[in-house]
Order: sequence, then structure tokens, then C-alpha cells
Amino acid sequence: MASALAACGQGGAQAPDAYAIVILPTRTPRPVLLPGPTPVNPGTPIPPPTSPTPTPRPGGQPGRCNMVEIPDGWHISASCSLTESETSAAGPMVCQIQRNSCAFSLLIDNRDPTIRYFREEPPGFNDEDSLMHPAMLSPLTRLREAVAREWGGQYELMVTDTYDSFGDHDVNQPTMAKKYALHFEGRSIDLVTWPVEPARYPRLCALALTAGFDWVHNETDHCHASIRAKSLCEVCLGR
Repeated sequence: MASALAACGQGGAQAPDAYAIVILPTRTPRPVLLPGPTPVNPGTPIPPPTSPTPTPRPGGQPGRCNMVEIPDGWHISASCSLTESETSAAGPMVCQIQRNSCAFSLLIDNRDPTIRYFREEPPGFNDEDSLMHPAMLSPLTRLREAVAREWGGQYELMVTDTYDSFGDHDVNQPTMAKKYALHFEGRSIDLVTWPVEPARYPRLCALALTAGFDWVHNETDHCHASIRAKSLCEVCLGR
């Protein structure tokens, strides 16, 4: 892993891509995401889970789960396991993708105007909430469409974090080089509804699972989802 980290961080002799800028020595505090206005017609209340154990979806995608909601604190994999880890379901982190690297140039900037992005990073870095692994595009689009159908336009999908170059994730690890999160490869995404409504997140997480994410975790204040895909650092190394 050390060689992959070194190769991806340095970017070889490649010229800087369009996103390349000087890394800021400090960053501004993250703002608090405040709830938006309450919709006039919030829609039909979400039914509670019928069973604490997921069951296969009849006639649906193989391995997906017929979960009405994913309760607070629960996580589930695409194989319907409530115990499988994120590393097992979505694959391990290979590297921390550095800005101005080969792998960074392969990230996709998703400019879908029907998805909201929090963009709380300092100026010059607020593209990070929409930068992601190319394999993230399809499930995210399906989730956006599912949210629109589910709540009839009363709620929208908001992305609060995807790719991370600062080390906002794995906060209990003080050493940046040792931090571990699929956000560093653009393979994890944090999602909420807009207007902000935590009561909707159990349903949002269930929709994310159906949309095709490989591991979903209801972290109470947001829905975390990850995909299994080849690391862009491995792509750059020709593996």
C-alpha cells in the first residue's frame, strides 16, 4: 500500500490538471448544516420496518434487500448482510488520492443540477463535494430519481461529502498519512435530504441500497454509502 500511496500522491511527471491548485496551510471551520423550511405537504408518512431482518426483494436485483427503512445506526451490504464490514462489501482503500495527481485527474465532477451540494470547503476546494469515482455516477443518479419519486419533489437529494483531500474523515486518527476512509478515493458519499429532515434518513438509506450502492450506513445525521470499484490509483499504476 505504501508504494501505491507514493505513486498516486506524486503523480509522476504528469502536468497538473485543471483542478490543480496550491494546498492551503489551514482551513476554515465547517459550518453547521441548518434545517431548511418545512415543506407544505411533506407527503405520506414512511412506514416502519416490517421486520428487523432483511428479506430478498422478489423479482428485483439479485442480492439487493427489500428494506423499507434502515434504522439509525444500522448498516447493510448489497448481499443483505447486517454484519459485513464496509471493507468487505466495497473493497479496501488503496490510497489517499492527492490533488494534482494522476488518480485525481480521473475523478468525475458531477454537475447534475438536480442534486444539491453542500460545498462547505474553503475557496478553491469547494469542488470536492461533487468530485467522485466514475462508478459513483450511476447509483447516485438512480438515487436522485428515487428521491424525486418518493417525496414528489418536496425533498431533494443533497451531497454533503464525497471525495476528501483534507482528512475530514477518520477524525480519531491524528496522522493524515494513516487515515483510512473510502472518501479519500471518492468511493464513499454522505447524503441528506433538503430540506434537512433526519426522520427521512432511514428511508433515504433504504433507497440508496436499492439504487445500487454496495454498503450503506445510517449514521443518524446522514446516510453514508459506498461503492465497490477499482481504485483510481491502481488504474494509474496500470494494475
